[in-house]
Amino acid sequence: MVRLNPHTMGESYFRGHVTQRGIVFGPRGDVLLVTSGLRPWTFPGGRIEAESDPEAALRRTLYERVGLHTTVEEPVKTVTDIWGSGDEPVYAVLYRVQARSRDVELGDEHDDFCWYTPDGAVEEMHFKSLESAVERAVANHEVAERAAETEDADSE
Repeated sequence: MVRLNPHTMGESYFRGHVTQRGIVFGPRGDVLLVTSGLRPWTFPGGRIEAESDPEAALRRTLYERVGLHTTVEEPVKTVTDIWGSGDEPVYAVLYRVQARSRDVELGDEHDDFCWYTPDGAVEEMHFKSLESAVERAVANHEVAERAAETEDADSE
């Protein structure tokens, strides 16, 4: 097997951890944010293991870390280098997630949680890419709701 050195080819490739995070919406449309120690508010989630189904892995991780039963919807954004892990950068896929309740039970990974309005969640983000992820998750949901309402009206 021949291994090419990407640096001699003029390209560099991502080397780091892959994680997925949920932009978790509660039944009232509010957004769950969590924190660990001195880190700012962020979205719950974690690394994905090789060969895992991404949506099932995220559902399981959210249940383990925040105690919520969820429905994982579509990915809304990908970001890099937001959540550092030592010397290794992180590539994260952010999903829109719907929680069945607001009854959070934190695991050991987080110290605190808070439910924010979508606008409040945007204000708490420290990176433009995370702000736009919340905005995109809200917009995608509104489009889906309008489409469902139109479909219901057409079937009557």
